[in-house]
Amino acid sequence: ILLLGPPYKVLKDSLLRSEAVLTSLRLGDEEDAAQVSAGKKPEATPVAAATEPRFGSAERTGSRRIFLFSKRALTENSPEAPPCRLEPMDLTLPTEPDPSPVAFPWAQPGAAGGSSALSASPSASTASPLHHALEVYERRFMLNLCCGRALADGADVRLASMRGCVSEMIVMARALRAAVSNLSDHRNGASRTRAEFVSAFQTATAEHAAILQRFESKLASLATVSLHPALASTARASGRVMETLLDTVPVERERAWMQRCQTSHQRLAGLFAELEGEFGQLGAASEWEETAREDSSAEEDIERLFSEVESGAIDICNKQAQRLNQLTSEHGEVVRVVMRVVSEDDEAEGEGGAEAEGGTSGGGSQDAQAAFSTLEKLSKGSADVLPSMEKDDTKLRELMLRVADGKTEVMRRMQQRLREVSAAQSA
Repeated sequence: ILLLGPPYKVLKDSLLRSEAVLTSLRLGDEEDAAQVSAGKKPEATPVAAATEPRFGSAERTGSRRIFLFSKRALTENSPEAPPCRLEPMDLTLPTEPDPSPVAFPWAQPGAAGGSSALSASPSASTASPLHHALEVYERRFMLNLCCGRALADGADVRLASMRGCVSEMIVMARALRAAVSNLSDHRNGASRTRAEFVSAFQTATAEHAAILQRFESKLASLATVSLHPALASTARASGRVMETLLDTVPVERERAWMQRCQTSHQRLAGLFAELEGEFGQLGAASEWEETAREDSSAEEDIERLFSEVESGAIDICNKQAQRLNQLTSEHGEVVRVVMRVVSEDDEAEGEGGAEAEGGTSGGGSQDAQAAFSTLEKLSKGSADVLPSMEKDDTKLRELMLRVADGKTEVMRRMQQRLREVSAAQSA
């Protein structure tokens, strides 16, 4: 399993259940909890940007994270990661308004929710053109409110999707940094061990080579040392001729032993040369500078996407929320205006009598005219709200595409780099 983020699970009987490992996991979880709480959106308040450092000094070595990498994912024949696709990529805006909070007396009971409620009413003919206009305005404002709510809610969902995606990219970058750091630790440890071994080997082999080189001179020096006359006499008595110390040494056997030592010494020197060659194939640290720069550039790309999401996207979400509040307020004002006219018409009908009816009709017409003027002013004032929301939603969609493409590239590069790290660490 490729573990790329919290929660970090440690099996009960796992060898990872050491105090140091569990402490590291706890610290990582506490830091993640702090980041999550910093990025949460408080209710009824603008979206807050996450300000927690993503690649701080504490993360430079991955010391506070434990990452598990899949061996299968690191093989050359493992499948490529599928392209990232964030949702929702497209928002579906409503085409019909929600039910109206106004009970129009000229509309059928239960039919007030639709945009065609007036035309469906058998008493529609009794409503004046101004009354028709009142209902049309309310329905239009309600539809705008429904569309605005869909766009504002969609912006929040888009933001959450992008934040989650960028968070996963950050974890991948941390995992790669931890793998590179681990490889660097292995190399540094191997370099130290190699330096110690080379020093000890060269000292020992120099002494051994000196002994082998002095073998013949040692034999020659033994030939110059005469034996004590008593020893020479004893040797002659036993039928042997021994005049120098060299005569007491089994020269041929010692020479054979010296040849075997010489052969072993040469073989050991050859093995050492092979070891040096293998270590040299690992390359110097300077050879990885370009790759390190590419890793740093990839992290900077993630940082830029993070900044875009935490600044531009949040700014758009807050604007969408403000526009939704404007649409909600304006629809509420429309409802109050319409209900005032409807209420006055109901009072006029309740008075009865031809004379009273005639007087109220004029007043009702004046009230409806004033209401129509107010609604027209509200309509003109909010004409640009919904187009602006749709324009900003297009910007969020484009940012989502960039974030998704960025993660696809991060996953592709992550897999490639981990293969390189795995191969280098296994060398």
